[in-house]
Amino acid sequence: MAAAIDVPAMFRIHRYPAALIDRVMLADGRSVLVRPVLPQDGELQQRFVRALSPASRYRRFHSAVSELPHATLDYLTQVDYASHLALLAETFDEQGGEIQVAEARYVRRDDADEARVADFALAVADRWQGLGLGRHLLGALVDSARRSGVRRLEGSVLADNEPMCGLLRGQGWRLRIDPDDGRLLVAGLDLAPAPALS
Repeated sequence: MAAAIDVPAMFRIHRYPAALIDRVMLADGRSVLVRPVLPQDGELQQRFVRALSPASRYRRFHSAVSELPHATLDYLTQVDYASHLALLAETFDEQGGEIQVAEARYVRRDDADEARVADFALAVADRWQGLGLGRHLLGALVDSARRSGVRRLEGSVLADNEPMCGLLRGQGWRLRIDPDDGRLLVAGLDLAPAPALS
């Protein structure tokens, strides 16, 4: 019998959705590995945020951030894969080190009246934009949300973020002006239930 391995509690994972791991070929011939985030990905996530241009960071967080506090990193990486799913895309440098190049996530709302609504976010590293990676991650996020019983995805997008607005409109999302903040558009997509398996 194999010896038990003592795994620190902060890195214990329940029901890791390995079926979401995918190798994606991009328009320029490069490929990336897409996988659900792991609790130990905090530093990887931090390096990703630091490497984004100021404009891309502002588009993702709607504020001028240069790096994320530890509590935010914990929130972004210690997810339950049901009410909060995060996917990341990564590649590897010449020494085999991981480089995160994109992320997509949804988080279900806590309000009981909106339990089937989830907020989404998407960010792609500057040098990896325009290659189909954002479209692939958004599609994977939509599929996963639908299978998890989410019936609507919503998120705030800066009104001048033309690449994101174009991507969302091209995938059938509806965009409307946020009545509380003229800088933002509210993007929404209604999800039909996933077909039953026969």
